[in-house]
Amino acid sequence: MVVNTSHQTATGRTDGNVLARKPLTRYAAALCLMSAPLLPLCAEPEGAETRNRVPVVVTANRSAACGETIAQSPQIPYETGLPRTFSLLNWNVEKAQHPELIDAFAHLAKQADLIFIQEAVPVAKTETVISESLYQAFVRGYVQDEIDTGVLTLARSPHTAHCHFLATEPWLRTPKATSVTLYPLANSERSLLTVNMHAVNFAFGVGAYIDQLGVLGEVLSVHAGPIIFGGDLNTWSEGRQSTLDAFAKEHNLTAVVFSPDHRTTRFGRALDHLYVRGLSWQSAAATPVTTSDHNPLIAELEYAGP
Repeated sequence: MVVNTSHQTATGRTDGNVLARKPLTRYAAALCLMSAPLLPLCAEPEGAETRNRVPVVVTANRSAACGETIAQSPQIPYETGLPRTFSLLNWNVEKAQHPELIDAFAHLAKQADLIFIQEAVPVAKTETVISESLYQAFVRGYVQDEIDTGVLTLARSPHTAHCHFLATEPWLRTPKATSVTLYPLANSERSLLTVNMHAVNFAFGVGAYIDQLGVLGEVLSVHAGPIIFGGDLNTWSEGRQSTLDAFAKEHNLTAVVFSPDHRTTRFGRALDHLYVRGLSWQSAAATPVTTSDHNPLIAELEYAGP
């Protein structure tokens, strides 16, 4: 199984000889989706220029190094970067347990330029359901019975930086993962910073939640361009939502409003969120499904800056 084909050197920089993204038709790979031979998803599009471009990878919980990498990452003039208007899919897929989850995901993924997945797992599959090629950025969290679970960010354009973050569940002592990625925007002077987070859940109080957000805030504060911050943020209590609201205000993040809003709730509070800075949304909806215990979020976002 290959979830992330990159190899870390002692400096945290990806070894380009190892990184070459391979078509997932060779692997039973990460929910890259839950579907290895399932797709050339995460495959590298043809072309030497694209193939030789590799991201800088910063391993777990090195917020200072991540911030430095983000701040110093050169703006490469990609004409093929993410478009200024793009679609985003966010979904906790509940470890792909439902037998129809893969087909449901494939349908939604075909419409997305950028994808945030939480509880991504490896599931072997033989047929190809998605013809496009996407680039993966996976951070492993909880491992059970030698099966990796984590957060996976997929995009139709390659990222220039990828940072891994882990937080520990206070009760269960298991890790929750966050993936931070940096993407060039087509014909723009800026890059898009994305944060795909699976928040700690089982805890008294909000101390662990504050700590998990605080580390990520160190990275957001050094980025001058647009930002997407989202995922399964486990805001099932007033204290958690208030903590998230304060974090968003501190970093000038605006909550995306969904209509219709069928986000999954606990104790009457939505769990999944998208926050943006420097972006507007043309549409945003949370669609009810039966294939996961979370409903997917789909948003059309636009960057109108330089």
